[in-house]
Amino acid sequence: MFLRTFKRQHKLLHGMVGIHTDYCRLMSSITLINAPTVQKQTKNTSEKINSITTEADFLVKLKNDPNKFGISLNSNDVFDEGDLQEEKFLMERTSSKKLSTKQYADIIKNHLNHGKLKEAIDVLEVKMIKEDQAKPENYIYNLLIGGCGRNGLTKKAFSLFNDMKKRGLKVTGGTYTALFNACANNPCKAEGLERAKRLRNLMVEKLYEPNDTNYHSMIKAFGRCGCLSTAFSIVDEMMTKRIKITADTFNFLLHACIEDKESGFRHALLVWRKMVKYHIPPSIFTYNLMLHTIRDCNLGDLEATQNVLFQIINEKVKIGSESNKLIFLGTNQKLLLSTENELLSTENKMDLSSSGDMNYPNLMSRIPKLGNLISLSEVKKPEDKLLLVGGFNAYLNNMRENNCNPDIKTFTLLLDVIPNNIAAEEQLLLQMKTLKIRNDVDFFNMLIKKRVMRQDYEKAKDVLRLIKKYGHRPNLITYGVLALCCKTEKEALQFLDEMKNSKYRFNAEILGALLHQACYDKNFRYIMKIMQICVDENVQPNLKFIEHLDKLKKDCRRMIKNKDDEVGQSAIFQRGFRLFRSRYSKWITEIDVEKTDEKNPWQRFTEDTDINADKYFVDKFRTSRFKPRRTKKSFKFTERSVNKNAN
Repeated sequence: MFLRTFKRQHKLLHGMVGIHTDYCRLMSSITLINAPTVQKQTKNTSEKINSITTEADFLVKLKNDPNKFGISLNSNDVFDEGDLQEEKFLMERTSSKKLSTKQYADIIKNHLNHGKLKEAIDVLEVKMIKEDQAKPENYIYNLLIGGCGRNGLTKKAFSLFNDMKKRGLKVTGGTYTALFNACANNPCKAEGLERAKRLRNLMVEKLYEPNDTNYHSMIKAFGRCGCLSTAFSIVDEMMTKRIKITADTFNFLLHACIEDKESGFRHALLVWRKMVKYHIPPSIFTYNLMLHTIRDCNLGDLEATQNVLFQIINEKVKIGSESNKLIFLGTNQKLLLSTENELLSTENKMDLSSSGDMNYPNLMSRIPKLGNLISLSEVKKPEDKLLLVGGFNAYLNNMRENNCNPDIKTFTLLLDVIPNNIAAEEQLLLQMKTLKIRNDVDFFNMLIKKRVMRQDYEKAKDVLRLIKKYGHRPNLITYGVLALCCKTEKEALQFLDEMKNSKYRFNAEILGALLHQACYDKNFRYIMKIMQICVDENVQPNLKFIEHLDKLKKDCRRMIKNKDDEVGQSAIFQRGFRLFRSRYSKWITEIDVEKTDEKNPWQRFTEDTDINADKYFVDKFRTSRFKPRRTKKSFKFTERSVNKNAN
């Protein structure tokens, strides 16, 4: 066996030696054949070298020799454009030192705290990426998305979100919260709602489980964008997933109710009753938001309101027979509760008085109480809606029962919903003094405006005495509302002197309020005096100021053309109008009209933003293989379910 293997290896080695010998013979023959050619090339090269007469020509030939390495100095050489840009960037690159993520974040926070959003974005897009070539982290993007969201820059926020995804950074819960906040603050509700829906679909597609903060931001976004049903369904989803429902959750729902001006107050009552049902203590923010709904929203459809009231009363009241029921009588839609049998409560009996003894309803108390007679069709004013929750004193008592102390904002909101008379305002001031609530000048400004709107000018001026009594100093807004009290030229000049003594400068709004009254009285001397003040004090009239003067000219021409108008046909009136027209033609050239900015207040942040912000945001929900998660049936936190149960 060993001998056979040795013979095979010897034969193989002998064959390889033969192949090598043949190769050597072949190469030697090729050399002999090409020898004349090599000699000929060498001769040609020597002839070329001999043809070079000077050293300069030799250097030129040597420089253009393609077999030589090095930098070519030929002006006809073609350079790559990318190489030139790279060389220019390296030459001009500053020797800036890279900072840490925390240092970049501190710079961005400082800009955001001072309202410099554009500078904060430049820290990322210019300093970090272009100059320092630093790799941003998701924390930097979350800061900027949050800043854009607080300013309503939805488009820029989603542009940063898309850039964040392209860089492969992790999308956290704070990112989604900031994006929903951007949708909520969008000045265009339709655009904000569309983006919020797409973002929610994206969360479902990515199988992301939202936390309570994410849910609250979603309720805020859909509520402010006018989709109240989606806001309530989100709370249903939270209850299904056993996420804790807190007072903050209901506060965001009340924010959503405020956006519904037609029936927001009815929705707010339902939200409040759910808080009472689940024993969730309200906060001061809850009470202030309820006052917002009382002031700004209505009950909506009367039939739906009837079902809601029926549901609220049935929470704690058992009806003994069919004779005890809510009845609507006549065309006035008067609602009364018949008391033929006794209505028992689960804890105690409700104190329902007879038809002769009227009592106020209170739908916010722990045990809801409905008075003998409520005219739903007449519940339109804020003071009428306040009576549905017990009135002024009952509202404060309800706050005391839930250990909530009212603040100045509470009383400022109560000022808008109490009856519009002196007695109610004095009672409010007395309660503030009793509860030791420290007032401010803004509260008194609202009080002045409330009295001016009902043309109680003397009482409005008396508020200045209260401002000085409590140690406050009138501000520019104070004089702005007091300008509405000036009805004559003497009062206006006295008011302007007092304002000048307080070292406040006139503005177009204050002079416009004085001009409005002067145009109403057709006092041309008074009007031209205000026009001259604009020139002397260098005040730029706004478009509304000019509109008052244009409307005055049209009215005066119509009065002069009307032969039956005694005022328009008088010589004094026509002479005054001619003087006014002559002065107006010169005055309009002496002043510079302040042009109102028609762009929205977010436009100054969006001038340099990416116009293709949605290029990488694709709604894949329709074509996704993932299906929306189905939740188990639970109690639906909507008005529809309440009405269904009521029926």
